[in-house]
Amino acid sequence: MELSREAGWATVREKLYLGELDAAQAPASMILELSLGYNGIVRECITGFFTAHNGNAITLSNELWELGVRDGESLARVVKENPQRRFTFAGVLKFSSQNYLMRHWLLANGVVPERDVNLVIVPPQQVHASLKNGYIDGYCVAEPWSSYGLLQNIGWCATLTSDFAPMHPEKVFMATKSFYEEEPARYLALLDALWKASHYCDQSQNRAAVAELLARPEYVDVSQEVLGNALVGPFQLGNGQDRDARDAIVFNRNDANRPSLQKAAWVLDQISIHKLVPNMKRPSKNKLQSLFREDVYTDLLTHLSPALTSN
Repeated sequence: MELSREAGWATVREKLYLGELDAAQAPASMILELSLGYNGIVRECITGFFTAHNGNAITLSNELWELGVRDGESLARVVKENPQRRFTFAGVLKFSSQNYLMRHWLLANGVVPERDVNLVIVPPQQVHASLKNGYIDGYCVAEPWSSYGLLQNIGWCATLTSDFAPMHPEKVFMATKSFYEEEPARYLALLDALWKASHYCDQSQNRAAVAELLARPEYVDVSQEVLGNALVGPFQLGNGQDRDARDAIVFNRNDANRPSLQKAAWVLDQISIHKLVPNMKRPSKNKLQSLFREDVYTDLLTHLSPALTSN
């Protein structure tokens, strides 16, 4: 097997479709996007494992802070009081939790995307420059990119997504169906390694070591300080504020790795609620269960040491 570092989620999606990747960590929505052809290309995939929950934050511009914004309610007021100004906010991928959660947070505070403000898609590595240069007024992005901007004072964090959507599904370890069916035991062995890694990463005493490892050039290649903001904490929100980072990212606790039908339904509901697929037909329960393979995960648990799963 060969490990490949990719440039972005769109590249992961295309390579899975073309068969250049057999398996990858990816946004949970990508299972549905590829398997059901939401972007016009179809490659059936499965997942037996969620790798993370939470992990996102909503960052707003320093200009909005100066205008008196401190939370969603005050943002709604500023938007209403400035009808001559068209504010713009960003997610990082159409079918991503960042897009759904940005929309969710705005709607929950009375700001309707597309009607009251613009919603655009900006790749994670570009959101900071876009905010700094005034092209957007805020964004929802995953770690470490939230912390990367916050620690440079490019903006300030209005909320962690774990505050208003606790334990929301985030990333999965997905594989093409053909790769899985060719040798199920191989995929199960990969999940075994991922479960043990997730368990390790969720132990508070290991978080600093995880940040140090991920900071290396061959991995995430950002500073240990940036990675430690959410992994170790306290989480620096900007403008002199901070908070506990315990639930900023959840890797293993709370049955996080289980690819349950409930989690699959959450992802599907977001796509439907925000009308991201015209004339969307909801797949059956059986179809969802064939993509989010809780049976594979259950099989994994039977192979793990009871000493691990009891912690």
